[in-house]
Amino acid sequence: MKHFLLVDDSNATNFFNKTIIKKTECVEEVLIAKNGKEALDYIKSGISPEILFLDINMPIMGGWEFLKEFQKLDSDLKKSIVIVLMIGAKLSEEEMEKAKSFSEIKEFQEKMLTKNIVCNLVTKYYGNSISKVCNELSGLIS
Repeated sequence: MKHFLLVDDSNATNFFNKTIIKKTECVEEVLIAKNGKEALDYIKSGISPEILFLDINMPIMGGWEFLKEFQKLDSDLKKSIVIVLMIGAKLSEEEMEKAKSFSEIKEFQEKMLTKNIVCNLVTKYYGNSISKVCNELSGLIS
């Protein structure tokens, strides 16, 4: 895989999640956008992350606004992007209903990732991982 994109305004969360993702050895580059606008700029520039981890509450452009703008993009720009909505606390009923209205949201995860979560996402959406780390975690290699 070429790119994962972390979209979150928290430096600490981005540092932690980038470190975990790199340890899975399943992606060449982990990109960081501090808000939805930066994430859209990446995508419009031709960078198409396989998995995009999206926070909801951010300055400039939050997650909900990002999703509305993402829907407007040409299908070629967003063709293979799996969006994982990152949640720091339980979503309210209203937020859950809002999330259901976006078919682009494929998963919900807590803000802090683990190697298992990352490997499971890669395997679920892209088939067997070529990462030795993920294969070992899933018991394919002992």
